[in-house]
Amino acid sequence: MKKYIIIIVLALFSIPSMAQFTENVKPSSTINVIGRYTDNAVELIYFPDKNKALYQGLKKGFIIERAEFSESSDTLTYKKIAEVFPYEEDAWSTLMANSKEETKKDITLAKEFYDNREKQSGGKFSFDEGIKEMQEQKFKEDFEYIIFVMNAIKNNTIARALALSYTDKTVEENKEYVYRISLKEKLENYTVGQGMCLMETLKESDKVERDIYVKTWDKKLTFIWEENDMITGAHVERKNNATGEFELLNKKPVLKSDPTSTRNSYTDQNLTNYTNYEYRFYGINPFGEKAYFGTASGMPKDLTPPVNPAIVSGKNNRPEEIKIIWKMPVMAPDLKGFVVARSTKNKGDFKLLHSKLLPKNTTSYIDKTFHKEKDNYYVVQAIDTTGNISSSSPYFVTVIDSIPPVKPNFISGKIDSLGIVTLDIELNKERDLMGYRLFRSNAPEHEFSVINEGFHEKDTIYTKALSVFKDTVTLKSLTPYIYYKIKALDYNFNQSPYSDILKVKRPDLIPPETPVFKNVKVGKEDIELEFILSSNEDVIEQTLYRKLDLKKEWIKHASLKNEQTTYIDKEVETGVKYFYTLRAKDDSDNYSDYSIPVMGKPYDDGNRPGVKNLRINREKDQVYLQWDYEQMNENTFFVIYKKNKKGQFIQHDRSLELRFRESEKNTSSYAIKVFTKDGGQSKLSEEVSIK
Repeated sequence: MKKYIIIIVLALFSIPSMAQFTENVKPSSTINVIGRYTDNAVELIYFPDKNKALYQGLKKGFIIERAEFSESSDTLTYKKIAEVFPYEEDAWSTLMANSKEETKKDITLAKEFYDNREKQSGGKFSFDEGIKEMQEQKFKEDFEYIIFVMNAIKNNTIARALALSYTDKTVEENKEYVYRISLKEKLENYTVGQGMCLMETLKESDKVERDIYVKTWDKKLTFIWEENDMITGAHVERKNNATGEFELLNKKPVLKSDPTSTRNSYTDQNLTNYTNYEYRFYGINPFGEKAYFGTASGMPKDLTPPVNPAIVSGKNNRPEEIKIIWKMPVMAPDLKGFVVARSTKNKGDFKLLHSKLLPKNTTSYIDKTFHKEKDNYYVVQAIDTTGNISSSSPYFVTVIDSIPPVKPNFISGKIDSLGIVTLDIELNKERDLMGYRLFRSNAPEHEFSVINEGFHEKDTIYTKALSVFKDTVTLKSLTPYIYYKIKALDYNFNQSPYSDILKVKRPDLIPPETPVFKNVKVGKEDIELEFILSSNEDVIEQTLYRKLDLKKEWIKHASLKNEQTTYIDKEVETGVKYFYTLRAKDDSDNYSDYSIPVMGKPYDDGNRPGVKNLRINREKDQVYLQWDYEQMNENTFFVIYKKNKKGQFIQHDRSLELRFRESEKNTSSYAIKVFTKDGGQSKLSEEVSIK
């Protein structure tokens, strides 16, 4: 069994972004390396990841160097072991003559690419016309490169013919070697990184299988595995249970449907349930060879559930019991039994009511744990011998009501200036709530008398109980408060406990003192107000109002605390006038007068933030400036300053965009200043220079 180690230095196909054309002064490339140890030799395949570097290697050749690796040594000593060149014409002809028909097409494509390596596919480039033209030209070259690399990868013989493969037969077992691949001749103004590969020459060991996960279906099996070791695609073989031979199931390899996923899968259909099947899986390695990677077995099984049972009855005939009765439209021979489940909602989370399966001849169940204050929905589920489950539709059972409503609660109570009392009640959540009885007393220790009943008939279209009650009391009384209690009743006249006593204060007709402003401080982005609020003990609300026009209505802007003395308004705009006033409110809804208004107007100091990340590049005789500005809008423009012979920055040009270009052959220094149409401006930016 062959064993190999693979190290990828960089991704095979890296296409540079447009940013590299403007930011990288010197382009670069890297040589990618794939290697393995087999048959007492190390096989290497290598590819430069850029067209220009690849063409140089095909033209001038590659140098192969090797060093022995040791963890105890800090340095590596490399020795050149080979110089590799593409085949001459005679060798190409011999390779073509000795190859099989299915391989000749790949050899022809590789030879055509090799012969045309010196030809330029692009024309004269115009920068004004040009980003799209340059992208299309680059895409064409990269596409040709990718097709060429894929063609060479799948056939090691072609890679050797192109000088992109080398076999080192001088290695020793149980050692570690570091290989270094480089161009024989360097490229001018182009950096090509050396390809590095660490190889371990271990003895061939038993095959290492992937974990293949099996998903069982009805009459089919699905196999899932991780593609994480450079073996891609899959050919699947299944053992013929009659002959004992493995037979290929797919002529074309199974490829991942999602290229970004690390998982691949295969589904074998039209199988016989409860029959065991064995499978073998093969993929293709980077050297174009068929590679075994695992076995699996599985048994499809019956996943068809029984016919749905139907609940025909559910009644609360006894106080502590609900009886559920059901039937099966079709009694399947593999039916094993039933379970009964309950929920408080039609589509809720149903919970099982018993721990053991009910026998398959059962048609009823008695529930003694049902909810007496909530809804009760039931389902019956049928289970066959394989574990498949079917379910009835939810069935609602009405419960005989003997439970009173919970204790009700008041929300609020108030008395207006005419002595009319308004009481708000928090509506109970019982579904069978009929209404409330209202009780009143002049003192909490006195007996409470019924003064109102807010019931409604169940058969009327009005189904919501009354939750707001009205009462009338005298305002001329020595007792400052009036006291109320309520009870809730359901349709079976079950009565709740009394609510807590609500104490309602008779109205106070004297408004609180009016707050006053002490000072107004205006900033660039805020207005600070100083004031003295109303000091009345019964004040419950102090409110700050604001508006832009004294002729308009006041708009509530903020609620203030009684002890608060300042407020900073940050919701303002520079140059806009804002008018403010204050008003207090007591617990009897009496409002003070509005305070004397004050005015504030934030000012604009004209300072604007400067540009960031100013960059400069030279492209032949063109100088190209770029910068960033977060507050860019239609009112913003930029003035370019250029240093004169006296070393002073003077206005040179302007731009409405985040870039500027001009022809300049000499050494120059630039800086940028931001201007806005309302007269604002920034400080001069940092200086950048081009030599």
